[in-house]
Amino acid sequence: MLGLDARFLSPSSQARLFSRLSIYDVAWAAVSPALAYIIRHGGIDRVEAVAVYCGVAFIVSLLTFQLFRISQPISQFFSARDAVEVAKACSISVAIAGAFLFTFTRMEETPRSVPFLHFLVLATGLIAGRNIARTRHRWREPLKPESMAEPVENIIIVGTSRLAWFYSKLVEEFADGESRIIALLDERPRFRNRSLNGYLVAGSPLHASKIFDEYATHGVEIHKIVLAVSPESLSTTARDEINRIAKNRHIAVEILPERLLPARSPQKLARIHPRDIRRELSSTSSSRVWKLKRVADILFAVVTLLAISPLAILVALLVLVDVGYPVVFWQQRVGRLGKPLHIYKFRTMRAPFDRTGHPVSESERLSRIGRFLRAARLDEIPQLWNILTGEMSVVGPRPLLPIDQPKADSTRLYVSPGLTGVAQISGGKLLSIEEKDALDEHYVRQCSIFLDLSILARTLWVMIRDDRRNEVVIAAALAEKQEHVKAKIGILPALEISSEPHPVTELGSRAIRHAAM
Repeated sequence: MLGLDARFLSPSSQARLFSRLSIYDVAWAAVSPALAYIIRHGGIDRVEAVAVYCGVAFIVSLLTFQLFRISQPISQFFSARDAVEVAKACSISVAIAGAFLFTFTRMEETPRSVPFLHFLVLATGLIAGRNIARTRHRWREPLKPESMAEPVENIIIVGTSRLAWFYSKLVEEFADGESRIIALLDERPRFRNRSLNGYLVAGSPLHASKIFDEYATHGVEIHKIVLAVSPESLSTTARDEINRIAKNRHIAVEILPERLLPARSPQKLARIHPRDIRRELSSTSSSRVWKLKRVADILFAVVTLLAISPLAILVALLVLVDVGYPVVFWQQRVGRLGKPLHIYKFRTMRAPFDRTGHPVSESERLSRIGRFLRAARLDEIPQLWNILTGEMSVVGPRPLLPIDQPKADSTRLYVSPGLTGVAQISGGKLLSIEEKDALDEHYVRQCSIFLDLSILARTLWVMIRDDRRNEVVIAAALAEKQEHVKAKIGILPALEISSEPHPVTELGSRAIRHAAM
């Protein structure tokens, strides 16, 4: 994501306001605009126009380089992902400089092709410089002393996957000739005689014995079989063949998913079937509502960002002066279908340690400005970005921390989490987990445009008045949830769709509509 990437934001205070900039980056940012003019015209004939463009482009480039922290990656480990970040920073830098100059000067004396050439020169120079630095570092690595040649370990990889590609790169980078990959095996016919990272897919594991014999006739003995997929993904016949070959030929078998991938937590949310989601969402609310919500979310986020941008800048400056950098941090919450969600907030708490390294109490960390921002919900402004990216909605169940997520499968996870919701206007922080879950489930079943507008209006009032429990709404939502639980386990008839709403559902809807007015 642009600017707000979890790799650049920290949930703690361990971050610097200004990142390092290499001398090469600064010099190339100053030279590249002039080079773009020279490429376009063969020289510089309009000194004043060139100077203005070069000055603005240079300043904007330095600011953008700071935002993307393009000088932070270590040069000898420069990767394709780092190159993409450099290209993104260059494109945004040139776009901002061009928009700024067009606004004030209309770029009447600047050819329209200059910004495009500027981007090519700037990005090419920065990426090439990093590749040259990486190459120079490899040349400087000390050579290993020569010794007697040792037998080379020949490896066959089973399965074409990202893990197989990654393992092949590891062998190339670190094996130092002591191990080499001979070929890959895959059961899928469409991969036969194709290659992965330059290594041939020689055939299927079902014919491994013949393939091994063929390599042996050419003097190539296989010493290791590496599974780049889980054994369960292979057919029973393929697994039996691999085990037989490994046993008869005394070949080691290594399973990469067990060695390289981290163990997954046994505590996972239950899988949610799409049919269950469609049935639950269509139980009382029209399917058109959920289609219109995304359009409304984008319009709301764009209009709100434009309207409150001065306020957002003011809040950011207050946070910077009072709390320090970074002004924005992220928290991991549970999103739609239980997927991890990083929500963004303005920081309201100071660092957990003072300058001498001693811990600071929680009461001292939260300043007056921080308390005000929390009370007024202004620390939630960065979550408009989550709405724009589609990770959140304006109105919906508020995303919870993993520790606060209800243990059982919850209807609240069927939809995108919201910036505000029924729970936030009915008690907010004063509610228990069970009460929040019941209120959110009611919203999922009864969602409508009118209800969303009512919740938004009520949210503005709560921001002024602070949280207060609405016992009528809470009791109605809990009763409605209990009825649905009984219906699921067969104690009561299911709450079917009909023109006449169920008494409990109607009670909850009336109570919540009344509370939102």
